[in-house]
Amino acid sequence: MHIPDGFFPISHALIYWIIAIIFIFLSLRWARSEMSEEKVPLVAVLAAGIFAIQTMNMALPLSVVPGGVSGHVVGAALAAIVLGSPFAAVFILTLVLILQGIFFGDGGITAMGANIINMGVIGGFFGFYSYRSVNNLFKNRFCAAFIAGWISLFIPAIVCAVELAAAGTFPLAPGLISMGVYHAFIGIIEGGATAFALSLIMHARPDIVGGDRPEDSRKVKDIVIAAGIVVALSIAIFAPYYASTYPDGLDSTFLTLSGAKDPDTISVNESGIESAHAAEMGKTGNSVSWEAPLTDYAIPGLDKPGEALAIIFGVVVLFALGFGISRFIARKN
Repeated sequence: MHIPDGFFPISHALIYWIIAIIFIFLSLRWARSEMSEEKVPLVAVLAAGIFAIQTMNMALPLSVVPGGVSGHVVGAALAAIVLGSPFAAVFILTLVLILQGIFFGDGGITAMGANIINMGVIGGFFGFYSYRSVNNLFKNRFCAAFIAGWISLFIPAIVCAVELAAAGTFPLAPGLISMGVYHAFIGIIEGGATAFALSLIMHARPDIVGGDRPEDSRKVKDIVIAAGIVVALSIAIFAPYYASTYPDGLDSTFLTLSGAKDPDTISVNESGIESAHAAEMGKTGNSVSWEAPLTDYAIPGLDKPGEALAIIFGVVVLFALGFGISRFIARKN
């Protein structure tokens, strides 16, 4: 669901950036009022873990697009549920998306505002409040987490389709159908991962979920940091070897609507999407192109080990950013 550069006019991108900055400011205000020393390792581990799991694309049982379709977990609902606020998802997903866009070329720089809105804001708010509503109704955290995870991915996908249709990138009705169908399936992965991760956390330390204060903050930090780092680094090591190479839901929508066979041959002109040479990608209309140093999560010339090293780099940087920024804010409190 990472929108690349070149699929929005600059005027649209600026509007989304302004809205995103407002929510980023509100998330920082949440952190300033709610962040405590006990939450610091949770923020760091969630940032690193969400980044890692987003690199693990999983194949879907769909054959509409030649070669297949894949999808990955976003993690907004999980972050919001565990930390007890949708602004936590905005805070963490902003860190993840900035790193992905700048270093790995996953999502554009101009389109980053829209990506933050879709995955962080909409995903976080819909995920958090649907979780609370379902849990209050059925008194089942894990059923609520599954539904919240599904909603937190499906609704942003629909909004993404509307945004791209408003920009003239593709027609509204076919875009909604394609994005809706693909992400309805991907949402099952998101829901399952959200419920599974919440189950693990609840069994390990049920007192830290939803903003409760732990009885032993040192023990919580040790458990969360150790387990989180092991999981995130394990994903980073195995993702290049086991992640699906099929195009994701957004790429598959472009492939379906353009008739292209390779997502690298899709571009956008004033009349919408078309099949073209990859060199034209992001260089039509009012777009800006950014050459990321580790594009596609890879170090040139190192093949799969290089991809693992690139993802490990991202995990370490996000853990450090999440820990450093959160601890600075916590100390302010």
